[in-house]
Amino acid sequence: MSALEKFGVEIFTERNIFERIAVGKPFRPDNPAFIFIRSGTIKLRQHFSDLEISANMFMVTDPQTIYEVVGVSDDFQSRMVSYKREFISALSLKFNRLITYRYFRQQMNKGVPFPKNEMEVVWKSVNFLKYILDSDTEMLYKREMVEHLFSVFCYQMAGIISQEDNNSMNQMSRQEEIVFVFLTDLSEHHLTEKTVEFYAERQSITTRHLSSVVKSITGKSASQIIALIVINEAKVLLNSSNKPVSEISSILGFSDQYSFSHFFKKHLEVSPTQYRRQFEN
Repeated sequence: MSALEKFGVEIFTERNIFERIAVGKPFRPDNPAFIFIRSGTIKLRQHFSDLEISANMFMVTDPQTIYEVVGVSDDFQSRMVSYKREFISALSLKFNRLITYRYFRQQMNKGVPFPKNEMEVVWKSVNFLKYILDSDTEMLYKREMVEHLFSVFCYQMAGIISQEDNNSMNQMSRQEEIVFVFLTDLSEHHLTEKTVEFYAERQSITTRHLSSVVKSITGKSASQIIALIVINEAKVLLNSSNKPVSEISSILGFSDQYSFSHFFKKHLEVSPTQYRRQFEN
């Protein structure tokens, strides 16, 4: 049984990460995670934007987002703290709304930097938690130790974020708020709703206004982002499962396999079957 299954949290090194994730293969993480970069650089594609994370930076990954590793430097050194939502909820930790804003900023193609001395403190905390999790030594209060150390880590991160920008949520413009709500709604409804009209109605604004705001903030139209989200979902289903294309078409809300295949080929210039063959052994 893995530490994640047993305790609700697990620490991965760069080697562990790339045993699970292949460059150029879109994936959806099973659980949320913090990723810390101590050295080197990793380039990621998340939904509609590219993101480069380098030394002394971190990011938060979320199961609602699809990622793709585009490239990684030879000197890349990292830790990934993956945790189950129910585990962190059971700890009753108190976080402010900055976490939500941080997620929004990452959607806008920004990593999160912090001073090297702060990174070293967090790095040591994460490594100590990893040591306890990986230890084969019988410990009477191991679960309590894990919960305590993870709580310390969470408060460290909350403190770092708060210090960086104590009024971030208040500084979110109305346009940024519209895009944030659009992306949140899209992550929840993209399997069944693929029209700009639906997402505009959710915010009681016109489709023209939503499209204009999304374009000004992201550089892409609302319809382009909707298509990208659906395409990424299709990529993950095609490269990580053996489901027939007809079943994937149904999961993604298409009326039939032909409609899905036409949509897929229109955006990627290859059929779903041709795309899947790239990942066959």
